Amino acid sequence: MTERKVFKIAPQHGGGSVDRLSELSEGILLHILSRLDTKEAAVTSILSTAWRNLFLSVPEIRLCFSRMDAFERGGLFPLFTRFANRVLQERNDAPIKGIRLNVDLNEFDEFEPCTFIKVPRGMFSSETLVHLHLHVRVAWDVPKFVWLPNLKFLHLISLRLVDQDSVPRLLQGCPLLENLILVLRSLDEFENGEEAVQVDSLSIFSPSLKWLMFVWQDRVESNFSVFVTSENLESFSCELEGPYKVTLDAPKLKSLNLYGEVFEFNMTQKLVSIVEVRVEAKFMRLSNDPHDRFLCAQRAFTFFSGFQHVRSLCLSVTFIKVCYFHF
Repeated sequence: MTERKVFKIAPQHGGGSVDRLSELSEGILLHILSRLDTKEAAVTSILSTAWRNLFLSVPEIRLCFSRMDAFERGGLFPLFTRFANRVLQERNDAPIKGIRLNVDLNEFDEFEPCTFIKVPRGMFSSETLVHLHLHVRVAWDVPKFVWLPNLKFLHLISLRLVDQDSVPRLLQGCPLLENLILVLRSLDEFENGEEAVQVDSLSIFSPSLKWLMFVWQDRVESNFSVFVTSENLESFSCELEGPYKVTLDAPKLKSLNLYGEVFEFNMTQKLVSIVEVRVEAKFMRLSNDPHDRFLCAQRAFTFFSGFQHVRSLCLSVTFIKVCYFHF
């Protein structure tokens, strides 16, 4: 049987004991704290005076506020925001490599009645940030000034469009962005007691972008236009439900995945570099009107004809049926 090692605190000559935790190097301590949620790491400050502000130097910031927090703490989201701002502002020049913020609240939650929050501004101004993951299930605004010159991975989950310029303004401040996940949700009819802003188009422009996943979680009933432009984009996955018009300008695209339902999908050039295409999307439901059927089939066939150089092609039965009406 393998002997199990037991680590003991060695007694000192004066009858005390050796604090081996305090003897660990700062690098090892930071590695340990990086495995914890930032709030949990902050609690370790009570263990030693040497640890009091050590959590402020952890390179990965993980902040989470949930319905359970709202229940246990009486819905004190402003306190959570002040804590987040402190973590960002009092770091003593310690570089931030990654930020993960998760705010999971229902707008109609009795414990947290706010319908619009302000995300800490420090998250959008960092010279060292490489990863930024925001999962915020409440309406929030993108700051007017965004500067993340070294950001390469940006994941925006449950983002609600409060205006047409939010996403372009954010992407403009990320000149080296390579990987983008954008999961959108529709605004309710009324936000903060006022009529919601009508947004009918979205522009995703990033020259450095190589990988993009775009998902709209809710079905839209009116026409909505999506414009994707990136000269270096290699992989594009899109999942939509409703009368969307998608225009793609990505001459180096190699992989395209399309799911759900779209009204029209246009490509500005022939995709010579395309390798893999997977289409499991309907180009609108077939109606009883023969003319509507033909127009629907024409859009689908025009989209299909752009893949003359593809090596791997996977088409859903629904899409094939739509193209059938073109002949």
